[in-house]
Amino acid sequence: MRNILIMALTLCMVQAQSIDQLIHTALNKHPSLQTIEHRISAMDEKILLSQKFANPDLSLTINDMRFGDPLSRDLEPMQYQAVQFKQKFPWFGKLDARKSYTLAQKNVILDSLDAAKVKLAQEIRMTAYTIKEMEVRIDIVQKYIDVSEQNIKLYTSYASTDSKSHINSMNASLLLTKVKIKAANYKAILKSQKAKLTYLVQGDITHLNISLAMKKPKTLHYYLSKIEQNPNYQMHLSKQKEALAEQTVQKLNTMPDPYVKAGYFNRQNYSDYASITIGASMPIYGSEKLKTQAARKEVLATTSASLDYKSALYSEIETMYAKLTEAYTIYTILHTQTLPQLEHMFELTQASIQQGGDLFAYTNLLEQKLDLEEQSTSIQAEYFRTEAKLKSLIGEI
Repeated sequence: MRNILIMALTLCMVQAQSIDQLIHTALNKHPSLQTIEHRISAMDEKILLSQKFANPDLSLTINDMRFGDPLSRDLEPMQYQAVQFKQKFPWFGKLDARKSYTLAQKNVILDSLDAAKVKLAQEIRMTAYTIKEMEVRIDIVQKYIDVSEQNIKLYTSYASTDSKSHINSMNASLLLTKVKIKAANYKAILKSQKAKLTYLVQGDITHLNISLAMKKPKTLHYYLSKIEQNPNYQMHLSKQKEALAEQTVQKLNTMPDPYVKAGYFNRQNYSDYASITIGASMPIYGSEKLKTQAARKEVLATTSASLDYKSALYSEIETMYAKLTEAYTIYTILHTQTLPQLEHMFELTQASIQQGGDLFAYTNLLEQKLDLEEQSTSIQAEYFRTEAKLKSLIGEI
């Protein structure tokens, strides 16, 4: 029997998964990340495409066809059959500008991948800590269910049968019912959160190796100093560079691309000849200038957006840090002052119950102790969920 217990304990320890292990698994398997990776891969072809010339025009011409005799092709020198080839050449550094613009687009998608990874890690952490919170809450209420049932039986056996004792017993039973309802609610939440975590990590979760042991929070300066590592902020900066690259492309487009048109002309009974034409489109309607102005304004918009996001990021980090320190302070008060005092009072009251004391006072104290222990668990879980948000805000996975 001892060997079986040791083997079972060892198996549970092996199967227990830490948050870092869950995140590592999710980053390798989650389809939402694979979707972005495929888009990044597609950008490699678009970069190659940006260096290609436009397709040439190939035309076949049959000139001077007489309605009365359309098949006769030797009536005069103006009758010819021609094959013509036309190719446009992107000059003035347009190919390099197009490549830079496509690379800038790829960088935006790369940043979106980093942002998705950070967001996924945050969701896994927050869900895992909620699961741990529900497990601890279930353990707490189950302990109180067991204690309450035992003490109600003890009180019933020791106390007299007067009306006051009957009311006290009913109050205790009502509290017991409330606690059982809490337990059922927590189990439902636990089940839903485990289903969510299964989706996030793309695999079954047997057991989580998570601790809610509190630790002193890092300084606010630590988080603010890493603000530029936020992948969403980096994506805003990349969008700004993308807009600048597009502006360069639009500026170059104001200069028309030259084209060369070559043709071979065949004539019956007359000499064949060739022709070469060099030309360019005439940007006389101002379309290119309007596009350049629109691109310039887009640069201004993306610059303002990045500055706004950075400012909002500072504010959000300070807000989350305030919540983090608040949770730590409340936890410290509960565990250094309130809970030790209440534990002592609870032990004294429980001893009196075993001797037929007032069950009402015990029930009231039991309810307070249960609420405080649950509040402590909630504060601990909220502390780590807030820390997970802060990690996400500075780009930590």
